[in-house]
Amino acid sequence: MAGFDESFDIVVVGSGGGGFCAALTALDAGRSVLVLESTDMVGGSTAMSGGALWVPNNPLQAKAGVKDSRDASLTYIQALNTHDNSALRQRRDAAFVDEASEMVSFLMRRGVPLERCEGWSDYHDELPGGSVRGRSLSAKFFDLRKLGDWASRLRRGAAPFPLKWPEFAMLPLVKRTARAKFYAARLGLRLTKMKITGAQLVGMGTALQGRMLKEILDAGGEIRTDSPVNDLVRNDSGRVTGVIAEIDGKTRRIEARLGVIVAAGGFAHNQQMRDEHGPKPAHADWTHANPGDTGSMLSVMMKHGAATDMMDNAIWLVTSKLPSGYKIFHIDDIAKPHAIMVTPQGRRFTDESGSNYDNGRNMYAAGATPGWAILDSRHRDRYIWAGAMPGKTPPEWFESGYMKKAETIEELARLCGMDQAVLAETISRFNRAAETGVDDDFGRGARAYDRAWGDPTVRPNPVLGAISEAPFYAVQVFPGDVGTTGGVVINEHGNVLDREENPIEGLYAAGNSTASIFGRTYPGAGATIAATFTFGYVGVQHALRGAKEAKAAA
Repeated sequence: MAGFDESFDIVVVGSGGGGFCAALTALDAGRSVLVLESTDMVGGSTAMSGGALWVPNNPLQAKAGVKDSRDASLTYIQALNTHDNSALRQRRDAAFVDEASEMVSFLMRRGVPLERCEGWSDYHDELPGGSVRGRSLSAKFFDLRKLGDWASRLRRGAAPFPLKWPEFAMLPLVKRTARAKFYAARLGLRLTKMKITGAQLVGMGTALQGRMLKEILDAGGEIRTDSPVNDLVRNDSGRVTGVIAEIDGKTRRIEARLGVIVAAGGFAHNQQMRDEHGPKPAHADWTHANPGDTGSMLSVMMKHGAATDMMDNAIWLVTSKLPSGYKIFHIDDIAKPHAIMVTPQGRRFTDESGSNYDNGRNMYAAGATPGWAILDSRHRDRYIWAGAMPGKTPPEWFESGYMKKAETIEELARLCGMDQAVLAETISRFNRAAETGVDDDFGRGARAYDRAWGDPTVRPNPVLGAISEAPFYAVQVFPGDVGTTGGVVINEHGNVLDREENPIEGLYAAGNSTASIFGRTYPGAGATIAATFTFGYVGVQHALRGAKEAKAAA
């Protein structure tokens, strides 16, 4: 411990999903762990997210009779990510598919119960190996009272009450289907029970990270907040042996005997880095990521020679900004019938019912930054928009100009500064597609994933509804994000690679601190979270094997 103020087996930088999974993995092996979080709250962007984990060939599929296999999973990932056929990518793909399932078994053994999200299809289920029934998992509800004083230090998602799949997909149809009414009644009973018992139930990412936090604390893990890491410590051979952190206003040198795991997120809140690397426009004000997503650890690793890739990439979400300034994303509401997105000129450019990632990427490709969401009266009467219940549009939306309203498409185009003839032709062409149920332009509704967000009472295609009944509405939308996905390059063991593709010994990374293991694609709901959990798990396992081998050789 010479030259260090403290010593641990594993030092984890960041308390998001990958950081927590790395910490729990090390604790399970009987190792000492320190988690350093730069902000005053733990959980990272994972705690604020939908909390799904996209895990191919997972153990819960077999129990539910869902057919999957290693080969099918790899076939799908490789069919999706055709731009990179490198040997490194193939080894990393295989490591993810093999280890993600093991990671899930580990979590469940450690007391983190997971359940399948039946019907949450892969984002491109039409590709070879794609799954219609889905590979996504989520944590069961969690009672925050179990965390004691730590409950107030766990980040929370935007949902005001505990929800899970498929409730958040079905509830917007509460005026349309019996199934949605059932879920609404079940939610009402849940909230009533919470009020009577005092339970503080949470779902989605908050439940996942709440359960992870409890397991880490129960296992004796140490977590320090407001403790940013400013640098890495390396020995004469170049191995990373610790970190330099600011703790309680003092600079501390902390040894990591087996390794440092960086899971500190990307650089979504760093405008300078976004200007340098991201697509244009790329505003830090557009992000939904947690405040600690500043790129500080990415800069530290780059200073130490780490290779980087895909620095212009992010997990995009169609977003609008309410009159209050609150940013809200539109995954389900833009996917419903009687709604489309268009460019500033009035041209449609995407499958609105496709994945949030694809829609954001298509916004950039089409120059719709920002673009417009166009709705007709039936969408506003039947479905939720930006949290507003069907038929109850807040007056301030119109007064502030957030939502435009017109009796004709031509007038709506004028209010939005669009070419009236272009928008009219766009609407006419879309309405013909809604009538036939076939979207020849973008294939909306052709995939199971698209239809999962639809209205089954609308036929022949549950996500294609004509825009033909006045009044008509328009809202300006832009490509927000839940984090950047460009960062350091890792190998199949989670080791950070230098610019010559050699491992930086003792340094591991996971999640949005790394270049996405899926490249410029997104396989399904929770792919990023599953990847960060998996490579947090894999990195620690590799560090433990290295220590065992070194001991045997001594």
